[in-house]
Amino acid sequence: MTETPRETNTADMLIGHLIDGKKKHDERKNVENEEIEHLNKGTDYLTTLLLQHGIKPTKSKSTKQKPPSVDDLKKQFVKDLVEKGYVTINDSGRTVTAEKGQKFLEQQTRKAENKVILAKLINLRHRQTLAKKNKKKKTSKKTKSKRVRSISKKVRKAGRRVKANASKVKKRIKIKRR
Repeated sequence: MTETPRETNTADMLIGHLIDGKKKHDERKNVENEEIEHLNKGTDYLTTLLLQHGIKPTKSKSTKQKPPSVDDLKKQFVKDLVEKGYVTINDSGRTVTAEKGQKFLEQQTRKAENKVILAKLINLRHRQTLAKKNKKKKTSKKTKSKRVRSISKKVRKAGRRVKANASKVKKRIKIKRR
């Protein structure tokens, strides 16, 4: 989609309008009416932009419903359990767990138990690796003597010499190939 100067002009105007609205909002925090007007202008702009691009509007009903109360949610939950067959309602109006519900609860309990056991094993493994690391750190500090340190310095120095010689040999080989 290529932008024309007219579209960029309207975009710049919209950006300016939005920034202006933000400044007004920052100046006085209680500006509900202005915010509503600002949002309405934005929706008008977007609808005209979409209509220009050939997108047709669809009518939808917006019904404002208040969220269900806790009692309604409890009733819906019990209703769902009865429909699924997990619970039955006896003569006095109390819920009784059905055989299917009992099996489901046992299955969920087993799954939860397995997850807990797995988490314990992972935690144990982690603690053991930490203990091994701490043990290695403690023993490695105590056992190194000056003699071992001096030998390791000599080995590192020799390794550096080998690397330097290897790079010189590579250069000689490249020169010979030419």
